[in-house]
Amino acid sequence: MPWHEKHSFRDCPWCGLTNTKLTVSTFNTQFEDKDGNPRNWATLGCPSCGGAVLIEHSGPHDPGLSAFTVVPTGIDDAVTVRHLPEDVERYYTDALRVLRVGVPDAAAVQLRRTLEAAAAHFEIRERVLMKSIEKLIADGHVTQSFAPVLHHIRVVGNVGAHASDERVDHDTAQGALRFTTQLLRNLFEVPGELRALTAIVPQQQSETAT
Repeated sequence: MPWHEKHSFRDCPWCGLTNTKLTVSTFNTQFEDKDGNPRNWATLGCPSCGGAVLIEHSGPHDPGLSAFTVVPTGIDDAVTVRHLPEDVERYYTDALRVLRVGVPDAAAVQLRRTLEAAAAHFEIRERVLMKSIEKLIADGHVTQSFAPVLHHIRVVGNVGAHASDERVDHDTAQGALRFTTQLLRNLFEVPGELRALTAIVPQQQSETAT
């Protein structure tokens, strides 16, 4: 499928302006590599600093609506997760946003909600999050090695959610974010990339056979 407008909503990698819509100048601009393989690009600009951003995106005949490469990458490249369902992405994005503006308690709560939404996406909706975590592992969606990570996110989220003398500092929230990012990549990004690859391979085999 061609360029999708959702990719224009991002933080500016030049000035750091958050939660903005970059101005789209061009999209579906195609260049071929030395082997004749097409690559599709969009050109966008920041309405604040005027910095230009290049985004490589799915081609007109691709099955997904992915953005593969962003130039320049900016500060959020390390926490980008592809193929997130909208319900999960909403909480994850909120966590990134409030952590960036210096509210780690709120970020911890949003990361906990991200975990709850991720479990719900697999039809796991236990009243107690710990039970949902145990079921995620028992059903094979994540390995047992993720158990300490999941419980850490839950505990940090609990601290952030309740009024007490104990607060979540930036480093603790940043650590919970790193764990959450790896979890989401395991649950959604890797399977999503495999699905995209599976869709492309038969097409390539068909083209080779003709």
